[in-house]
Amino acid sequence: MIQLVSVTNPDKLNFEFKQIYESSFPEDERREWSQLLDLLHNKQFNLYEIYIQEKFIGFISVWDLMEFSFIEHFAITDTEQGKGYGTQALNRVLLMSSRPVILEVEEPFTEKARKRISFYERLNFSLNTGSYFQPPYSIGKSSVKMQLMSYPKKMETSDFEKIKAHIHDSVYGYRS
Repeated sequence: MIQLVSVTNPDKLNFEFKQIYESSFPEDERREWSQLLDLLHNKQFNLYEIYIQEKFIGFISVWDLMEFSFIEHFAITDTEQGKGYGTQALNRVLLMSSRPVILEVEEPFTEKARKRISFYERLNFSLNTGSYFQPPYSIGKSSVKMQLMSYPKKMETSDFEKIKAHIHDSVYGYRS
């Protein structure tokens, strides 16, 4: 059975976590390690390590924002992918949130990106239309063209810009 273990103390962070965090996300799509550790003190930010039978297999980070939850990062180790653990973990997160859930995905230009989008669509996420860039995490990093997915339904076109601005401000500290 999947376990989600909340991480609030940077000293308790699983060693393997850093390895999967850095190997799963390109440099422009992740925070500097020190920035991530600082976030553990932010009450809106929740970081969960994912375990199966006491074995660390991944993590998910979730922002509890006023109108929705935002999944910033989600990764399962390569050796445990394709076993249904990601589905179980994400379903647990969806059950914990009483609000809609939003996340970013890369545009579907690679097979890996298409598989990721299909994974979320199987869990009833909808791919939304609208121009979206993930702001740079820090000086020297680039913004990344992405798309937003939402659960349990597609965003209203009129809400897209408001949701985008809220993510940019609350998660990235970016004001356009």
